[in-house]
Amino acid sequence: MNDSENTFNHLNDLIDSVSDIKSVDTAPFFKDKVLSELAKLEGLEESSLVLNWLTPRLQIAALLAFVFLNLGVLYYYNSANQDQELETFAQTYGLSSPQEESILN
Repeated sequence: MNDSENTFNHLNDLIDSVSDIKSVDTAPFFKDKVLSELAKLEGLEESSLVLNWLTPRLQIAALLAFVFLNLGVLYYYNSANQDQELETFAQTYGLSSPQEESILN
């Protein structure tokens, strides 16, 4: 019971503390000066963060080069692996002999 009264009193104190806030007098055009300075700083940060050379055209070209390179590597790996599997299959079933056992060497 006492806790709810304390909470209620605490909330009332917090709400009443807002009435203690007083307005601050500033110099004329202070807000305009501050906002113009902030706008200048934001403009500088935006231009420095954006990489001018990293355009969407270059990004697409790099992505396509990466995709084609990966596809080429996968094709080469699969064809080399297929040749090796075919050779292993032929040797296993006696359809061909290893190069080392050839008479013609």
